[in-house]
Amino acid sequence: MRRLTMRRLGCSWLTRGILALLLLAASSARASTLPFPDWVQQAASAKMENPAGAKAVVLLRDELLTVQPDGQTRLRQREVIKILRPQGRDYATLVAWSGMGRKVLSFHAWSIGPDGHQYTVKDDQVREMGDNERGMLYVDVRAKVATPPGADPGGVVAYESESQLPSYMTEGSWDFQTSIPVHRAVFEVDLPAGWKQRALWHSHDPVQPQEIAPNHWHWELGDISAVDLEDVPLAPAEVAIAGRMVVHYSANDIAQGDQLWASIGNWYDGLGAPQTLVTSEISTKAQEVVGKDSDFTARTEKIAEFVQREIRYVGIEIGIGGYQPHAAAAVFHNRYGDCKDKATLLIAMLNSIGVHATYVLVDTRRGFVDAAVPSIDGNHAIAAIEIPAGYNDARLKTIVKTRNGQRFLIFDPTNQYVPLGLLPTYLQGSYGTLVNGTNSQVIELPIVSPDADVTKRIATFELNADGTLQGSVTEERVGASSGRERGYFAVNADKERREYMERRLREDFSAFQLTTESAENVQNLEEKFVVKYQISAPAYAKTAGNLLLVRPRVLGSDAEALNDRPRKYPIDLEAEGTWRDSFAVTVPAGFTVDELPDPTKIDVGFATYRSEVKVDQNVLRYSRELVVKELALKPDQYDALKKLESAITADENSSAVLKKQ
Repeated sequence: MRRLTMRRLGCSWLTRGILALLLLAASSARASTLPFPDWVQQAASAKMENPAGAKAVVLLRDELLTVQPDGQTRLRQREVIKILRPQGRDYATLVAWSGMGRKVLSFHAWSIGPDGHQYTVKDDQVREMGDNERGMLYVDVRAKVATPPGADPGGVVAYESESQLPSYMTEGSWDFQTSIPVHRAVFEVDLPAGWKQRALWHSHDPVQPQEIAPNHWHWELGDISAVDLEDVPLAPAEVAIAGRMVVHYSANDIAQGDQLWASIGNWYDGLGAPQTLVTSEISTKAQEVVGKDSDFTARTEKIAEFVQREIRYVGIEIGIGGYQPHAAAAVFHNRYGDCKDKATLLIAMLNSIGVHATYVLVDTRRGFVDAAVPSIDGNHAIAAIEIPAGYNDARLKTIVKTRNGQRFLIFDPTNQYVPLGLLPTYLQGSYGTLVNGTNSQVIELPIVSPDADVTKRIATFELNADGTLQGSVTEERVGASSGRERGYFAVNADKERREYMERRLREDFSAFQLTTESAENVQNLEEKFVVKYQISAPAYAKTAGNLLLVRPRVLGSDAEALNDRPRKYPIDLEAEGTWRDSFAVTVPAGFTVDELPDPTKIDVGFATYRSEVKVDQNVLRYSRELVVKELALKPDQYDALKKLESAITADENSSAVLKKQ
């Protein structure tokens, strides 16, 4: 459940791996002789029907945000969860996070076994664990964790925590929807006299609060369905579609819409801009890197490559360091940093050669940042590089134009396998905060057109009379999606590369031998990434009397596995792009082509697919092209997607018939 995580700009978010490990070490508790909380018993005795198919249900999620006149803020959280199925035990690990200026003041946990026995988890049975996120050298985030007894089907677990929130935060997030149903969710904000609040809603219609006391606001929702993404193909991120409310609070008037985005960006500008101070060392290195190049793209590209390749991803985050980057001088000297640190050094080096650059605050889970819900929430920081007036370069495909006419090139210096001018596919089509002082604003991150992200497979094969197929394959990739393949080949040795290729080929051949394998331009991002290999597959063609049945689409699949369940969630196609195959299969001597598959051609608007098999003397020539033109689809487009995938699957499985003369 996302509410158990701390949000910070460390290029990722806290994983739940720690929770899985903790489930292996359940603590014990004696039957309590202390008063058992009334609110736990009341929630546990709530009259309701168990949601069909649910592993567990949140009976109560109750949060109270209390702000003092000096701005100090406390958050009291209560949660009661009923376990419905054995798999629901995953939700019985109770956690309270601290760090980044947040301090847990108290944490208590209770449970009621399936037999009605009540337990209180004692203080010495609460474990404290640190963050184990990959790439983070040190993070001051800690977790108090309890695993109460009785967490079996029919049992109930509960906790209450109180935390002191960091003074620099003036917003809170109410995550009322999660992967299991919620029976009752309550959120309250208690403000000093004269203070103001503004609530904004994501994936839910706005609900007006009740003022249950002077300037004490109460929101309540009931019977909230789960975000059930199990067996949902091409699903968006859970946090992108789960309902939540963001509430801003202040002693002063609270801006709205674009002005609120501007105030958030301006606040971050105050944190980040001082860290981009250019030192003599940074300036000297920047001049050395760009050399005598005078072209904007060439100079910028060299700085970008330096930060991508020479600055390792290693994070150290303490207190406000979850948001504020380290000084550019420290990042340059140490040669490491997290995403916001790498962006800071990039900005400083570009500024030193006269190129203005700044931050863009984003999230790697497309759809989480909502243009209609201004918030600091996010997990990643990248860069925006201002392009000189009148300058144009066709290679720069990720340009946005601001309301005041400035043009910025959006670039992610953390991803070392996607070059300047492109953007990782997981960021395309998202929203982010362009940090530009009082001109800060929310921007939509560019989507690179399908013709700029192309995967091409070219192969020549020879088929023997006994059905054995052998030949050579060349795979060429251009564009942001090539970064995944480049990255794998860059960080793995020959043995791992070969095993990876063999795993892929097992999807197409029941038996085969990979005889050779090589890669080109793994680190040269300006050139297409090329993988070449040779294979031999016995009994590829199937014998039927004097016939050979051979599949012209020898390898590689463009089909997605879908199902017939009604679709209620958006569809994430992951990337726009073009995929092309061109295969030549030489027919064995003594055989002629007796029958060919029909050509396939389908256009569903958001994608097109065409394929064809021809005979050129004694060679079968198979060609096809898939073009995906949209990143995300609405649920009502699922039928069209199934129609497309059905056509692709039929084409991929079709056979040509060869007849022995």
